[in-house]
Amino acid sequence: MEVEEVGVEATFALRAKVLRAGVEGSDVRFPSDEHPQALHLAVSDEHGRAVAVVSAVPAPTERRPGRSAWRLRGMAVEPALQGRGLGAELLDAVVERCRGEGAEVIWADGRDSALGFYRRRGWAVEGEGYDKIGIPHHTVVLDLGVEPGR
Repeated sequence: MEVEEVGVEATFALRAKVLRAGVEGSDVRFPSDEHPQALHLAVSDEHGRAVAVVSAVPAPTERRPGRSAWRLRGMAVEPALQGRGLGAELLDAVVERCRGEGAEVIWADGRDSALGFYRRRGWAVEGEGYDKIGIPHHTVVLDLGVEPGR
């Protein structure tokens, strides 16, 4: 299975299944999905069905003022396939794509249940926890080691 760029619509089914399960009336579309630089990546199975998805968009973060930042949204892996490396493969691919776009830092609202995953990939968990759609989160940040202005 390979990571490929997809249209945003290809992310919706998995976002709904994994990220909005049990959340009545929750929309899986993000305002940033239509940003002209938005990036949507997926790993698909042999039937062409997305089994891991992530989206990224240029977005500043107060955690790294003045740095070129990208925000990840909608990271999801088919539950039956979690723990098999698809999420890590997808995260590595989106990081490299963002780096290629000039990102100095990447950040996301990480669910507390996924913080270990991000930490194992070199991300830092920063600040106080907060609630989003009834689920505990923390901000996760990956510094890409690029000096500002380079």
